[in-house]
Amino acid sequence: MWQAVHMKSTCHRTNVCLLLCLLWSASAHAWGNVGHRITGLIADSLLSDSAHRQVQQLLGEETLSVAATYMDTQRAALSQHWHDSDKWHYDNQGICQQMPYCADGNCATRQIERFRLLLADRHASRADRALALRLLVHMLGDIHQPLHMADNTDRGGNNIHVRLYAGGERYSLHEVFDTVLVRQLQGAMSIKAYATQLQQDYRTQLQQWQQGNLNDWAAQSHALAGQAVYGHLPGFACQHRDDMTVTLPDSYVRDAKRFIPEQLAKAGARIAYVLNRTLT
Repeated sequence: MWQAVHMKSTCHRTNVCLLLCLLWSASAHAWGNVGHRITGLIADSLLSDSAHRQVQQLLGEETLSVAATYMDTQRAALSQHWHDSDKWHYDNQGICQQMPYCADGNCATRQIERFRLLLADRHASRADRALALRLLVHMLGDIHQPLHMADNTDRGGNNIHVRLYAGGERYSLHEVFDTVLVRQLQGAMSIKAYATQLQQDYRTQLQQWQQGNLNDWAAQSHALAGQAVYGHLPGFACQHRDDMTVTLPDSYVRDAKRFIPEQLAKAGARIAYVLNRTLT
């Protein structure tokens, strides 16, 4: 691939560049996480002309929508280089009791700032900045999934098992919010069409959602997890029970389908905001 050849010739001096060469030689699953692709599409449409040009210079033919899935499609390879990178997808904030959770810096919000600074560094190599862009876009998307910002000793809902209706397929609660409901909301629409619809539905709110800062946005997602995701979960109690399996009421699923589209649109708007300010 052109990217691998280019990086071998221009950035062999850094470990990050070596990692990129290895990653690009692997088979990439470009049609990965639907939610991340949606946020990338919305963000791309909201970039300033200057930011858009710089994104293209860094990514080449790779779209921001595809770049947004990078941390998932290349998770194993990233973990070989940064052993704690699996922790960069979330902030493990307790939903019942506020406890220190990111003392070592290995959480989404801390790493977002780290890679934002690298992206802004015009003295860094193109390959390093391109990697920073991919990680940044993904992590900014992740902090808008409420269960990436909250925990009840259940790995962000991964240890809670649910069914959407009696006798239905069993999922983890985390999977329901990560993929199952997003795909239901998308329905038969293409990812691009659904992203366009979200942008149209929330067009009057996108600029307002760009206000505040990273900590504000993370706190909003954490609060949403407490109020709606955990707060309305049947049988919820502080400290997760491993034997917990819940059939979600129709009202719970309806409420989730109301705020999930908004979270996707917020993520896209805020990714664009961060990139527009960083790539000035």
